[in-house]
Amino acid sequence: MLQKLRSVRQSELFRGVSAEVAAEIDAICRIKTFSNNEVIHPEGELAVAIFYVVNGLVRLTKTEAASGREADVSICEPGETFGEYLLTEGVNYVTAARAADVTDVAIFDLMKLRKLAGRHPILQTNAARIMSRHLSEAFRCISADRLQTAPQRVANYFLGRCPEGAAQASFRLPFQKRILAGKLGLAPEALSRAFAALADAGVNVHGRTVTILSVASLRAAC
Repeated sequence: MLQKLRSVRQSELFRGVSAEVAAEIDAICRIKTFSNNEVIHPEGELAVAIFYVVNGLVRLTKTEAASGREADVSICEPGETFGEYLLTEGVNYVTAARAADVTDVAIFDLMKLRKLAGRHPILQTNAARIMSRHLSEAFRCISADRLQTAPQRVANYFLGRCPEGAAQASFRLPFQKRILAGKLGLAPEALSRAFAALADAGVNVHGRTVTILSVASLRAAC
């Protein structure tokens, strides 16, 4: 528990706070372990907390009311905060949150955290910084959806995992393919087709292991 609290204190939301404020944060935080696919909070539910991923993965999803279809809007990895938009205002969660693996989540009481932020404006500044980053990520996702094909999105993701200056690369995907599909804004079947299309660029995907025979060829595929 103590080690997990140390991890929470490294959250971007609490960057630069004093030891006294950190102790107050500890007092309004609890850590809960969620099983794979367990709901952390439903979409539209009355908001009572802000969250931080200690380890594991969290899917943020939106559901279309008419059809009931669900889509991933973000994948939160360890070290990421979600629900920070509620720190200054807001009543309900705008997405659902669901564990995508066995996941430890730090849960901060919303009302108490708002009071703390009122006394320590650095928390509001940090929340604004996180929201700005999330907004930039949303814009990148929208532009990729409008401007890039599925193979191009996958190629760019793979390039981001290649060591700087490498001619070839091999790495393991950090999560299951269905999670990667959600992260890239693709349906699972579209991700599979993208893998097949990138084979001509020297990309081989076997399970969660990705082998890139030519980084230059992969870059050209973008």
